[in-house]
Amino acid sequence: MSKTERTPIFTSTEKRSIYSLSGVLFFRMFSIFLLLPVFSVLALDLEEATPFLIGVAFGAYGLTQGFLQLPFGMWSDRAGRKKVIVIGLGLFIIGNLLAAAADSIYLMIIARFLQGTGAISSTVFALVADLTRPEVRTRANAAMGVSIGTAFAIAFIAAPFLGEWLGLEGMFGMIAIFSVVSLVLVLTTVPNPEAIPLVPENTSFLKMTKTVWRVPSLRTICWGGFVCGAGLSSTFFLIPMILVNHGYERAEMWKIYLPMMLAGALMMILAAVFAEVRNRFREVMLFGVVLLLLSAVAMGIGQEQQMLLWFVAALFLFFMGFNIFEPIFPSLVTRTTTAETKGTAMGVYNFAQFFGHFAGATLAGALYLNHFYIFILLIALAEFWFFYLTLSFTNPEKSIKKI
Repeated sequence: MSKTERTPIFTSTEKRSIYSLSGVLFFRMFSIFLLLPVFSVLALDLEEATPFLIGVAFGAYGLTQGFLQLPFGMWSDRAGRKKVIVIGLGLFIIGNLLAAAADSIYLMIIARFLQGTGAISSTVFALVADLTRPEVRTRANAAMGVSIGTAFAIAFIAAPFLGEWLGLEGMFGMIAIFSVVSLVLVLTTVPNPEAIPLVPENTSFLKMTKTVWRVPSLRTICWGGFVCGAGLSSTFFLIPMILVNHGYERAEMWKIYLPMMLAGALMMILAAVFAEVRNRFREVMLFGVVLLLLSAVAMGIGQEQQMLLWFVAALFLFFMGFNIFEPIFPSLVTRTTTAETKGTAMGVYNFAQFFGHFAGATLAGALYLNHFYIFILLIALAEFWFFYLTLSFTNPEKSIKKI
């Protein structure tokens, strides 16, 4: 075997970058996902809690996350990625400590807004792109996707137990500890990128946003991020409460979440491999939209017939559809932009995704007593995206070489 053939896929610096940032992303996303399946039912114990206010608290994190992803991503294009990540983690820690001390739904809403100010997702993915070569960037993003998927699986399985054991206060305290671990990883193990072309200070916010927004495929991906975010927050706001109302114990929800995680993980791996190897991103995403549509239909049937089985089926279909997009979107975003605007592009995408989280949770809370309309809205969103994706998105072909 020649020396070239023995050369590893990643260099030692790339391995260190991927492992350390995967660890940062794991702890961060685990903290976020841990609340998804139990927040709506645990928050019922807070003073003055109503379904609408719980929905606002659930989605408040997504609102500030969404609006700050773009300025944080843009700021990282100017000031450097690690500085922005450290500041964002610090804000996230403060928000979690306030949430742990919250005894009323109003204080919880404030704490959730503060949590969202630590908007670092776009900057983390931009840093991964800075620290890896273009020819291995897709594999690097896949590794990051594995850390997100693992965090999702462990969080959903552990959440019912931790919710019963620690309560909402204890869970936020534990999240604050995990965030400190992420901060230590960034400061001690994440390499500093070599000199990258930073955007000049006099480049306007509007100009940078227009630069990345002019790319048609990015607009399509952003709309998909919004639809997935809205679906995720509304689905996991409503269905845990529906399960409890049907007599399902909170501590027993892992029996639903565990097989759901396995099905979602299998779908994510198959979809990512098929999209990357066969270059069939468009076809894979269309299949994912079909799963989202079927999920909304199943939820509507479950509401009409008041059968728990339909809600469980809807949860499985949604999660499998959602997992199709989770590893694909960040990879596609980095393919559609330049080295100077990766942070801005990821910020635009994450804004759409997190604003979807806020909109989905808030509407689910507002329409809780008539939540059949939520299912109709989700069907309409998914159908609109299906046609938009059909008409506007083409597979990237060899565009990766231009990055």
